[in-house]
Amino acid sequence: MFRTGLTTSIFLAAVCLTLGPGPVPGQTPAATETVSFRVRFGMTDTEPRSWDGRLDVTHGEVLRLRNWNPHPSERIIGKTGWSMSTRKGVNYPRRVYQWEDPRGAVEFVYHPGLIVDVKPTQSTRLHITTPAGGFEVWPRELYAGGSLSFLDGAVVVDRVPVAEALSAPEHESDFATVLGGGAKGGEGVWAAWVGYRDKANVIFARRFNGTGWDEALEVTDKPGDIFLVKMGRDSSGHPWVVWSEQVDGNFDLYGRYRDGTHWSTVERLTSAPEPDIQHALTTDSSGNLWLTWQGFRDGKADVFARYYDVSSWSPEQKVSISPANDWKPAITADGSGRVYVAWDTYDKGNYDVLMRRWEQGSWSDIIPVADTPKFEAHVTLACDADGRVWVAWNESGFQWGKDSGFMIYKEATRLYQWRSLGVAVWGNGRWQVPAGDVNRAMAKHLPEYTPEFNDLPVLQRDGDGRMWLFFRHRKIRARDTPDFTPAHRASWQLYGTAYVGDRWAEPLHLPFSRSRQDVRWGLAADGDGALFAAWSTDNRNSDDYYFRHSDVYAAKLPGLTSRPKPPKLKEPERRVFTTFPVHPNEAEDLKRIRSYTINSGSKTYRIYRGDTHRHTEFSDDGYNDGSLFETYRYALDAAELDFLGVSEHNYGSGQDNEFINWLVPQASDVFHLPGSFVPIYTYERSLSYPNGHRNVLVAKRGVPTLAISDAERRGEKGAARLYEYLKRYNAIAIAHTSATGMGTDWRDNDPDVEPLVEIYQGDRVSAEYEGAPRAATSEKPLLHQGGLERAGYVWNAWTKGYKLGVQASSDHISTHISYACTIAEDFTREGLLDAMRKRHSYAATDNIILDYRLEANGKEYLQGDIVEVDEPFKLSVKVIGTARIEQIDIIKNQTFLHNRQNLDRDVAFTFIDNDVTPGESYYYVRVQQKNLEMAWSSPIWVRTK
Repeated sequence: MFRTGLTTSIFLAAVCLTLGPGPVPGQTPAATETVSFRVRFGMTDTEPRSWDGRLDVTHGEVLRLRNWNPHPSERIIGKTGWSMSTRKGVNYPRRVYQWEDPRGAVEFVYHPGLIVDVKPTQSTRLHITTPAGGFEVWPRELYAGGSLSFLDGAVVVDRVPVAEALSAPEHESDFATVLGGGAKGGEGVWAAWVGYRDKANVIFARRFNGTGWDEALEVTDKPGDIFLVKMGRDSSGHPWVVWSEQVDGNFDLYGRYRDGTHWSTVERLTSAPEPDIQHALTTDSSGNLWLTWQGFRDGKADVFARYYDVSSWSPEQKVSISPANDWKPAITADGSGRVYVAWDTYDKGNYDVLMRRWEQGSWSDIIPVADTPKFEAHVTLACDADGRVWVAWNESGFQWGKDSGFMIYKEATRLYQWRSLGVAVWGNGRWQVPAGDVNRAMAKHLPEYTPEFNDLPVLQRDGDGRMWLFFRHRKIRARDTPDFTPAHRASWQLYGTAYVGDRWAEPLHLPFSRSRQDVRWGLAADGDGALFAAWSTDNRNSDDYYFRHSDVYAAKLPGLTSRPKPPKLKEPERRVFTTFPVHPNEAEDLKRIRSYTINSGSKTYRIYRGDTHRHTEFSDDGYNDGSLFETYRYALDAAELDFLGVSEHNYGSGQDNEFINWLVPQASDVFHLPGSFVPIYTYERSLSYPNGHRNVLVAKRGVPTLAISDAERRGEKGAARLYEYLKRYNAIAIAHTSATGMGTDWRDNDPDVEPLVEIYQGDRVSAEYEGAPRAATSEKPLLHQGGLERAGYVWNAWTKGYKLGVQASSDHISTHISYACTIAEDFTREGLLDAMRKRHSYAATDNIILDYRLEANGKEYLQGDIVEVDEPFKLSVKVIGTARIEQIDIIKNQTFLHNRQNLDRDVAFTFIDNDVTPGESYYYVRVQQKNLEMAWSSPIWVRTK
């Protein structure tokens, strides 16, 4: 058994090409082969300086000059010149409420660069002139896995693939994949991707004909709602395209193949009533096309597989065996009839990587790959020429997704706190690991390396038998941003490294791969010794890092020139980790709150725990929050939420993008599990004080976002335009961080469309009133996360007569400490929003049951209701906590009316207010446990005649 804590301390650094072995005879670039290389300037600069320059070529032709990492200040001048400079880096703007870094601001510069495409001969050389000096580059000296340096290390040149755009500009193009040329080659490399236009998707595919890419073909017969596409090949050589598409409210897998010049009839490959997604394909040594996927059944995800033998598809088989969620399978096959499927599972309350082998008609027992208490997920597989299975995955820390937030530290790992790569090799019934550690190797090789942000590995064997490992690496705009705060602006780019003997080679960069964290892409062998890749980019630049346009690129990768060496493997280091759960009784607490019913009148209600304010990498300040898809892992597993609203920003400039506004709601449908988990279509409309931030919630997909006007941004206009929009689309809004610079002075409220307020946020503090438990005070500036605007406290809104119920939410980074508890009859999007409109809601920092009602007029009313009475009334409070209760308060009109103290965890009592005068009053309940966890009820408003 291999455990991911079994890391190696051995590291043999990859040697720069100019110091290593020379080229292998016959492997210099052919005279007809286009060569692409990257030139990075100012690698030793500590201050900005000009790197304007010119390129002159001898005995060859420059085909293109392209900007490697564009900035608005830079320009390319034809095929021979450029204007660019190293630039002083942007520092994180620390506020008064944030801790001071003892290092001060970290000084750094950005390095510009070029991608040069040249048609060379054996004698081609390029002379590059810059203000810092000139140097010559000979294309014949450039090989993958090495680099050349010039001007005392100030300039670094390395070989990169010749990247070509495959997609058309009229579509947004994403989720690329690539299919190899078959075991013997000659069957053609294919690339496919999902295109978006006019609120629908189509799938495109292109074939590489040996010298270039044929025209794009439309794979799908009509536009649809398509999530992901993959390709495979059957024993007849037919290329298959398989995708996940929503039809009649559910995502299933569909596929068809290309027979010469025609597409076959579309086949539906899954038919369960819940989503079938995250699929992968491979071909076994007998030519059977294998399909594996993640399918939800009865609210939980399992891994399934089936194969196609040219005549028909086999019945689906369940591969995973855990009752917990199993995620994102990978598949590979060796040359002896064996097929391997790996996935990650939440079976033990953390993500572990498992594998099974198909052989002679049956599945093996589970083979643990990485099963420590760490986060171990996102597995990839590839077989080498000796039949060994190489496995790579992502690692992160213990207690992933558990208690974390502003001023809250409970030894948990945030969703995107750090990521490293794990690698292991399975052969002869045992695990080994490479002698060289890939994380340490990349730290040496990659300039401006950000430790522990290597994501989503992909393994692939090349034509010489070497194993390649590709991954996405994050570079952040303000590199001194603390990891406990939202990170503004970043990009992920693709790098690949080959394992050569006992070391990982200097990485090969895939140019124009700047994009978000979780970008699906493909890598495959053409059958004739070369690797091909297809990937997407959103063309963000190195200035604002905003999404521009999503394109798909493809390339034939340059091969290594050194002779292959057998991989040096060693026994893994044996380490045992002992951890203790933050919430040892969480399963019991969840069972209790989910089984609790509120029977009132003739209706039955349940408590649904959720979060209506969650950010991901799609927000410009969400780059410490992780990916969109990982947020759904968190919601389903670590937090076990009943509903979720991913609320990305709608600033009205740069981010309010139609394609992003398609992808985020689409994910809500991908993970919609009727009766088990209900994502709500949500976005955040962000205005500074005094208008304030609001989350917009709607039950229907496709509602357009409302752009922010200049008058609203300046505070000259209030929320009237927003309220009209909410009524038009049957939506609601929830104000948040109301007592901060992102809050409001409560100049506006419309109870029909703004029924709730976020009273507590995990990423900040309570907005109840100044000095309340978990709230800021003017004497404690470190608690002013976002500034302090006293007019925005919730008590002030209630004093104005606003009918606002309460929720708690997370916002950024924070996890597992803030819940919107909605009391609803109907567990659907419509039912949840209807309950929120009625203010049937409370806020909690733990799985606390807070059942608060009022009896009057011979009827019973729930928290959030408005009641007219002409006789005495009774308040009833029932609390089932997760620990002993320190204090329960009943608060009337900012006056503490009654409290109970030092209680057991299960408390029920009634209270009658004997001092009632004509008029309107509000009453709400606040709970504080001895372990500092809290809950706040929505008020009940009482109008007394």
